[in-house]
Amino acid sequence: MPGPDLAQYGIAFFTVAGLIFLVAQWFKHKSDQELAEVVQNNTKALEQLTTLIQVALARQEAKIDELLERARR
Repeated sequence: MPGPDLAQYGIAFFTVAGLIFLVAQWFKHKSDQELAEVVQNNTKALEQLTTLIQVALARQEAKIDELLERARR
């Protein structure tokens, strides 16, 4: 089922691109003192996004394994 996979990768790509854009805009308007906090928050957000993507991929792999097992029977 390549459709849902492609859609998830597309969503992830635009989410990361959006975060990068927001970080770039944020850097333009904040002082040097607040930059460390911004980077830390965005790092956490990216880590959470990475975790969500990994969970989604693990679920997809499990479903594929299940389907392959059924197909072998």
